[in-house]
Order: sequence, then C-alpha cells, then structure tokens
Amino acid sequence: MKAIDGVRYVSVAGGLGAPLGRADFVRRAEEIVGTIGRLRGELGLNEAVRVALEQFADAEPHAELKRFGAMVALARQQAMIQQQLDDDREQLHHGHLGHEQLSVLGHHYEMLRRSACDYNHELRGVIESCGHYFTRDELMDWLASASQGRREWARAEITGAVSEIALHAALQGLPELRGLRYATLAEDLAGFDFVATWDGQLVTIDAKTGLYRPLSERKHGHKHLEVSVPREAVEGFRVTRRGLNLLRHEVRQALYHH
Repeated sequence: MKAIDGVRYVSVAGGLGAPLGRADFVRRAEEIVGTIGRLRGELGLNEAVRVALEQFADAEPHAELKRFGAMVALARQQAMIQQQLDDDREQLHHGHLGHEQLSVLGHHYEMLRRSACDYNHELRGVIESCGHYFTRDELMDWLASASQGRREWARAEITGAVSEIALHAALQGLPELRGLRYATLAEDLAGFDFVATWDGQLVTIDAKTGLYRPLSERKHGHKHLEVSVPREAVEGFRVTRRGLNLLRHEVRQALYHH
C-alpha cells in the first residue's frame, strides 16, 4: 500500500504478474474519475489530473493498467487539445494573420496534432489489448466523465480508433498486401494509418469513418487509398463478418479499379 499526496492506494490487480480481469478495469476507471472529481475543487483540475496520473499510471506496475490509467486520466487534456486544434485550424484558414503569426500558430498546431495523434495510438492500443474487459459504452462513459462531459469528443476518439482496428483486421485478410503494418506516429501525421507493399510498390491506406466511395490517389509519390469504415461494419470494438467482406471489397476496388 502506498500513500501519494495523502491518498492511500493499492494496485487493484494485487501484484506484478497477477492476472487481470474485468473488475480491475472497471474499478480503475471509477477510481480515476472519482479521484479527479474529488480533488478538483481542492487542488484545481490540472493538479487533480496530475495526482491521478501519478497514482494510477506512474505507480502502476501492470503495463496494461498503466496504459489504461494514463488514457483515462489524460482525457480532459486531450479533449481540450482537440478543441484548440479546431480553433487553430480556423485561425490558420481564415486568412487574416500575418506571416509571423502564421508561423507561430502553425508550430503550435503541429505540436498539438502530435499530442492528439499519440493519444489516438495509445487509445487504439488499449482497445486492442484490453477491449475484452469492458464495453464500448463503458469506455465512452469513462472518457466523457474524465474529460468533464466532452462526450462528443469521446465518441469521435473511440470511433476513429475502432475504425482503424476494423480496417486493420480486413487488410490482414488480403494476401496481395505484403508487410502490412500500422503507420508510425510520423507517418500518421502525414496522413497514413497503414503501410504495405502491393505489386512491389509502396501503398499507404487511411481509415475514414462514414460511408463514401473508396479513393485512390498519388500522395507523396506513391499509391494512397482512403477507405471508409461504415458504422454498420462494426459491433462494439470488433468488425463483423459482413464488415470484413465489405471492407476487403472496397480496398480491392481502390487497388485495382482506380
């Protein structure tokens, strides 16, 4: 048992190497949301989040619970980053800033994009490795609560992550795509979610949410596909059999017919 900033704390999973279960993740999410809510009035929101991170991520010996704890605790910060990104994007495109202002704002925008992209990678990883411990609705509620009510942000984050997971599952069933992998953070910032080789050439793929015809184009000197993942292709965190068939058909349409 540990005491951090006066709060007594026990790792919910017992000790390093102890098996995790659904109850561990449910309890951990409730502890994080409760801690932030309890300390917010006394310490302020930023300090409350810092304590939650230290208590439920930094001090957690279990790798999965550590990642999960950081993801939930950082929800408010990431929701505000997304809001700032939206504001910055509007400023950058309205055309009323001078060169120096554009340069400063552009640098700030790219820093925020990197943080948001990194969070998306972490969220996707947590869902892939731990999604069988909780439901999509539960995760939505936890992120919405931890972000102080930013439910639309939470929905968009989860939808984006699940779309990538679903498309990844579909792409794995296409033998013509060699060396398939998720994009690195730098590649993601350039607009790619997946990287593979097709017919001996580099191809990148971007997962989109919604429903529209697949797009094939040249981007940065190579073949690039944009493939939508419609809502009905996914149930919870997993792509359906019908969704797999639909997505594979859409990818092949883009590969061979555009």
